Amino acid sequence: RINAKCNQVENIRFYQNDAGKFLVEMAAQGAKVDVVLMDPPRSGSDEAFLSSVVKMKPEKVVYISCNPETQARDLTYLVKNGYRVKKIQPVDMFPHTEHVECIVSLVRK
Repeated sequence: RINAKCNQVENIRFYQNDAGKFLVEMAAQGAKVDVVLMDPPRSGSDEAFLSSVVKMKPEKVVYISCNPETQARDLTYLVKNGYRVKKIQPVDMFPHTEHVECIVSLVRK
């Protein structure tokens, strides 16, 4: 909030909640968003979360993951439900280890 204020950004809202429950509730209320930023645990997202993303129809989804297997599974769901992968960027956050974060930008078809 301080950063938004310093940068005079006023078209933003901040929420603190369990992301899965929150997004399901927002989708059930018919909320609309422009962008969804996802950074799920290693196990990836569950179908309730992903279906809520699809229901809300954001123009962009940014999916950050440290597990390429679950990210691939979740991306398959999103692609089958109206999104296309625009860009994939691996990021080596932990040099000299096998761990790489992967950031994927998706857009609505």
